[in-house]
Amino acid sequence: MKDGKVRRSVRASVKDGVAWAGMTGFVEPYLIPFALALGASNPAIGFLRAAPPLAASLAQLLNEKMILALGSCRRAVRLDVLAQALSLFAAAAAGLLPARWAVPCLALAMVAYTVSGNLAGPPWAALMGEYIPASRRGAFFGFRNQVVGVSFFAASLAAAKFLKFYPGVAAFSALFAAAGVLRLLSFRFIGGMYERPSGCHMPRPASAAPAAPRDPAGRSAPGTDRGQCRPDPSLTPFLLSIFAAMFSVFLAAPYFSVYLLRDLEYGYVPYMMVMTSGQIVTYLVMRRWGWLADSFGSVRVLRFAFLSIPLVPLLWALAPSFHWLLAAELFSGIVWAAYGMGTNNFIYELGGISLRARYNALFGFTACLGQFAGALAGGYLYGSLPGEAFVTLLYISAGLRLAAAVPFFRGVRERDVPGGHKPGFLLAAIGFRSVDVYPVPPGK
Repeated sequence: MKDGKVRRSVRASVKDGVAWAGMTGFVEPYLIPFALALGASNPAIGFLRAAPPLAASLAQLLNEKMILALGSCRRAVRLDVLAQALSLFAAAAAGLLPARWAVPCLALAMVAYTVSGNLAGPPWAALMGEYIPASRRGAFFGFRNQVVGVSFFAASLAAAKFLKFYPGVAAFSALFAAAGVLRLLSFRFIGGMYERPSGCHMPRPASAAPAAPRDPAGRSAPGTDRGQCRPDPSLTPFLLSIFAAMFSVFLAAPYFSVYLLRDLEYGYVPYMMVMTSGQIVTYLVMRRWGWLADSFGSVRVLRFAFLSIPLVPLLWALAPSFHWLLAAELFSGIVWAAYGMGTNNFIYELGGISLRARYNALFGFTACLGQFAGALAGGYLYGSLPGEAFVTLLYISAGLRLAAAVPFFRGVRERDVPGGHKPGFLLAAIGFRSVDVYPVPPGK
């Protein structure tokens, strides 16, 4: 692949990230407020959070076949992005419907939104794997996520200000329609990304795989053993921990918005500040976590994340103060940045070139299934727990998050990467030690 085409493709991916962040900033923090404005009940909110991940997890089972049928990762991504844009226009239309149809329409639109967004992930990851060398992967994605984070925060703040001055269902419809327009911009930018004529690297069906060469005695030649096609032994414990983590997180996740808006009676601006502060920090510190993953290995980053994630609901449960919750979300942003960059790099290392899209699809399927099960269980518990149901749910979530780390710690060992066993990771993680990095200028 020529360097000029790589540079243009990388720049296009950053522009796509900015448009995606604008879309997300208009949609993600305000989905539950939109549903509340339409009159959704607590069980309906639980369903709104549970149904999309279930549909997305099932769709991931067919994602690889769809990509192979299309013969192009770029074509698959653009098709999914276009579908996501249309789903946002459908969600915006929910605000124009009678009350009895509005919430079901929003739920169906968000199912399509989540499914198409998740389906775009594996082929996009495979496409990006063609551009970024392994030694610079963490640094580049960290840089890109910083740009995405600033864009996300700006969009979320603009949406909060808009809702403050123009409250009501029509304002939510306008936000979701604008998000659809931004996703159409992503569709255009992705069209400018280069893909080799043979398509991005995808795993071949077993029937199309060439037979491994064999020596005269009938044994497989060195380096061509069938074991190379078997799943990595680290895959199963990794996926088990991902499922358990997402299950425990989504026990409480659908009700953070309800807690702030209904129980604490926050306005949209303080609500936005709490709900997005963690996400903006996640994007801003991802670059450092990318450097840490490149320098110390993704397994050590993930261990830090799995041990820190249980602290987040405990911090939320301690006090309802605005400043305390803001601080809790800032800490949450650091932790989820480690999780995001750790999983991103780990899947790239685990799958190699040929299995990259497949492992990303498996990861997406497992995470979405955990989200569905957790949101469903949380909806049941939220209505049956005594006392302050949300706070009790936070304590349950914290205990399960800690248990989620067990399969990963027991079944996954540090991979053979440069610096994977060198000391000083914890000091570097908390900022008391510099990280050896190889900066990636924009567009490189």
